[in-house]
Amino acid sequence: MQQRWAVTGVLLLSLVVGACATIVEGSDQTVTVITEPPGATCTLNREDTYAGVVNPTPGTVSVEKSKDNIGVICKKEGYFDGAASLSSDFQAMTFGNIVFGGFIGLAVDASSGAMHEYPESVTVVLSPKSFSNTSDRDAFFDRQRQRIGREAGEAAEKLRQSCDQKTQDCEGLERAINEARDAELRELERQREAARVGAAE
Repeated sequence: MQQRWAVTGVLLLSLVVGACATIVEGSDQTVTVITEPPGATCTLNREDTYAGVVNPTPGTVSVEKSKDNIGVICKKEGYFDGAASLSSDFQAMTFGNIVFGGFIGLAVDASSGAMHEYPESVTVVLSPKSFSNTSDRDAFFDRQRQRIGREAGEAAEKLRQSCDQKTQDCEGLERAINEARDAELRELERQREAARVGAAE
């Protein structure tokens, strides 16, 4: 069940806003994958094609630049699987890291001038499958809810400041950010309900 969202491509993620990426020549680039906690195995796939692996995290992998998103699936014993999406299409909109997990299918016109370059790093937060008590469980998931809301808000504000109304569907992109936020919050609540309390995994 915990992999349902990864298969359907609806989940997660935390959107970290950063500075506008510089143009880098060449057909390959490196991406650093970080997990909280570290020590996970993360597989990268592009359109169902293997693109690389980081084992263990944190670690760096070389990927080919492309207009296609890269899906990142991270696994660690004792934790729910985590997912993220690396999107090259956001570079022109000054998003430093896109960690909105799952393939949210943002409608960005590649011909609008966006350079096909992925963020330099991505961070995936993994939720524990067990907690010593209910208070610890709720404190963890409440912090994650706040983080998701804060980062989605920052992403929406950055979008409003940088989106080009003439070449991009800015309203559609903001709706997609909100939909991805809501999907991540739903998955987070599913994990909260599934997590064990007072029992080892």
